[in-house]
Amino acid sequence: MPKLQNKSEIFLGMGLMGMTGLAMGWVVHSPLLMTIAGILGLVVGGFIGWLGGRLFMVIVCLGVLLGAFLGYRTGDRDILIIAAGSGGAIAGFMGAQIQQFFTTGRGGDER
Repeated sequence: MPKLQNKSEIFLGMGLMGMTGLAMGWVVHSPLLMTIAGILGLVVGGFIGWLGGRLFMVIVCLGVLLGAFLGYRTGDRDILIIAAGSGGAIAGFMGAQIQQFFTTGRGGDER
């Protein structure tokens, strides 16, 4: 069972993922998608914040920003969306490995 985090961790996760959902709806110019993705982002971000994945979320957000920047440079909105998603996914895999690297070897229970 993961240790319980304080409320600032949960609110940070909700803010990061909620803003990501809002940005997705904004890019495709859909207020309905902004609402749905923003609410889902709040729920998922709160859960990840409760689990204590702040470093993971920050790494994923940096990957999304880098992918979106590279996709924006192509000038095509569809490539922007695909590049941002791919950047987030790749950064998620890297973030999981980085977080595992920082949590091993501290003498605690690693299960």
